[in-house]
Amino acid sequence: MKRILFLTLMAAATNAFAAENDTLVIEKPQRVTIITGDSLQSIRVKGKEGNNSFDYQNTIQLIDSNYVSTETYNKSLWDLMPFGKKKDCEKRGNMQFALIASFSVGFTTAVGAADGVNIPVGPSWEFMWDIAQIQVRPWKERNHYFYTGFGLDWRNYRMTDQNRFVEQPDGRIAVTPYPQGSNPDFSRIKVLSLTVPFTYGFFPFKQGLFRGFEIGPVLNFNVYSSIKTRYSIDDEKQKDITKGLHRNPVTVDFMVKLQMKYFNIYAKYSPCNVLDTAYGPKFRSVSFGVGF
Repeated sequence: MKRILFLTLMAAATNAFAAENDTLVIEKPQRVTIITGDSLQSIRVKGKEGNNSFDYQNTIQLIDSNYVSTETYNKSLWDLMPFGKKKDCEKRGNMQFALIASFSVGFTTAVGAADGVNIPVGPSWEFMWDIAQIQVRPWKERNHYFYTGFGLDWRNYRMTDQNRFVEQPDGRIAVTPYPQGSNPDFSRIKVLSLTVPFTYGFFPFKQGLFRGFEIGPVLNFNVYSSIKTRYSIDDEKQKDITKGLHRNPVTVDFMVKLQMKYFNIYAKYSPCNVLDTAYGPKFRSVSFGVGF
């Protein structure tokens, strides 16, 4: 049994490198490791001519009288990726797809705001979750990448002064003072978005604190928005909630992300107004924070 498994596996790895008709040849491998068991044969090739980082693994198992083969190429590519844990990775030529768990948190503020809109940095937050990502490496150099995929973005724009967001009977959002005698807490607009990045990454460093950067636009498909206002009158708490605002349905952020060893630092700016300006006050979004 071991002899059969060994011969079957060695047929997939020889002395030159090409991928054709399910035949793989590796030119001048630097290190070959072979593990043989009663129902398992595994081979790993590290390095080849002209590529010290090449990493190939092939495992053949005998399961219920059937042979099951598993291959991975260049698993170490993911070591340079700037996002959390990667699972279920597939490579097809220079393209990789990954389901990932990457979470970012940051502060949000507004620029170009209309009169009365005052959104300070501290009380306003952003939460991002990158769910899936496609990585394309069009050149032979291993430091250049292009990314797309999809995720979720949750941003709130909170005012804590004497003004609040109020929906008028015609659906317009106005900025008005609180009722007389009120003790304001906050008034915020929340926007939930589906995100699709189109970014370029350059990651030249494998050692040290700084590893590289990522830059490019991120499309936001804004699927939900609401207003929530809290205040009290004569020590009686009040809460006003309005859903389904006339938001700008599609916006774009320009993002810069610095990848450090254990985390990343990002900043985003949007030239688009958050709300449909026919129905709400003008203001644009700026956010920054950290990701893991």
